[in-house]
Amino acid sequence: MVRRYVAAFALLAVFGFAGCSTSSAPDDAAAGGPAAPAAAGEVTAAATASSEHNSNDVMFLQMMIVHIGQGRELAALAATKSARDDVKNLATAVDGTQGEEAKAMTAWLKGWDEPVQSAHDPNMHADHGGLPAVGEAQMAELRAAAGADFDKKFLNLLIGHQHNAVELTNLVAEGKNPETKDLARRIKESRSDQIALMLTMASA
Repeated sequence: MVRRYVAAFALLAVFGFAGCSTSSAPDDAAAGGPAAPAAAGEVTAAATASSEHNSNDVMFLQMMIVHIGQGRELAALAATKSARDDVKNLATAVDGTQGEEAKAMTAWLKGWDEPVQSAHDPNMHADHGGLPAVGEAQMAELRAAAGADFDKKFLNLLIGHQHNAVELTNLVAEGKNPETKDLARRIKESRSDQIALMLTMASA
């Protein structure tokens, strides 16, 4: 149980920046409640982005929106099927944070008069160094799992999924939009921290 409390507190550092949040989430997390939904926006970005952009910025945002959709689907399963409070806290934080990220990215694309959905195969980011997206077979296996087996499968899938997000940030190396570059940097940092936390959770 102590390990789970430690993981719950660690979520606050993973999903928010020090000194940014005035939420009472530490008490909620310690009680096994939702993990700092107020911190979610502090990992995201400005509501608007400057107009300067190129195809790399657009591709990154389009692919990340699809990627986030899969992450939130994973989180929704954990919120109802997990047997562990710390895993449920993680799922709540992932859903809240990534939902805000997707809103910002969608607004940027619309502001640039660019399509939110790419005409490309959403799995094509493997060509850019990313891992293949979570497949339906893996999702079906996760839906069928229960108890400790579910939590193990969920953490393993989400670790790979978030590593994929880290790899996707490489797309903006040749981007032009400063807000997109800043968001990519923060996504890389936050997802890397989440991976480190989940590796600890998986061994608990």
